[in-house]
Amino acid sequence: MDARHMQPNVLKEILDGNMKPTDLCLALLENITDNFSKERQIGEGGFGMVYKGVLGNGNVAVKKIMNTHTIDEKLFRREVTSLMKVNHKNAVRFLGFCSNTEHKAIQISGSAEYIFAELRQRLLCFEYINNGSLDKYITDELRGLEWNIWYAIIKGICEGLHHLHKENGIIHMDLKPANILLDDQMVPKISDFGLSRLEENSQTMSISSASSRGYCAPEYQFDGKMSLKSDMYSLGVIIVELVTGQKGIPDNKNDVLRR
Repeated sequence: MDARHMQPNVLKEILDGNMKPTDLCLALLENITDNFSKERQIGEGGFGMVYKGVLGNGNVAVKKIMNTHTIDEKLFRREVTSLMKVNHKNAVRFLGFCSNTEHKAIQISGSAEYIFAELRQRLLCFEYINNGSLDKYITDELRGLEWNIWYAIIKGICEGLHHLHKENGIIHMDLKPANILLDDQMVPKISDFGLSRLEENSQTMSISSASSRGYCAPEYQFDGKMSLKSDMYSLGVIIVELVTGQKGIPDNKNDVLRR
């Protein structure tokens, strides 16, 4: 690997918009996250841990995929390729990736023999959004935010999802308030593409425990069938929840009109 990838300047340039997303060395990501310390952990999902990475010109979010969910190299590269195509104000900006494989000799207990274990680490790096996720704002009276703000949030989610679907053919597959981040201006940014699939390869898949009940389309939850409509179902649930403060169709239509 080129020695320049060992330097934080590479990620700083990407964060400033002077470079496109690229491969990042493991040593760099370990350094900016304090070796993935517990103090730097900012999130946990079905596919891995998320850590805060500190740079001189800002912060980033580093997602470390759990070994049990490490996909083969072909699928990982396809995922990274799709992420590199995403460029929209309502989607969290992808900054880079790390695909690191090491081999370690481990002595068999009570024997002079060794086995060689393959240690694979796959990481994704994104811009850091510090205003929390949308689910934190769905509370009693929606924390007093004005309706025009909620309308702008709904509109932004729709535009971000349109970019994923129509311009990139990406199905998110885990769209929910916890995966929609808000920046300092309350602009929504769709995040967490751990379950995302390219539309051309999305006819069916096994049901994953990482998909979120309540937001998951029935045909995916029960039959594993994926399509763009799966995300649209999740979007509908989110909009109902933002408008009424609860999931599902409200019993009292006045709840919908209270805004």
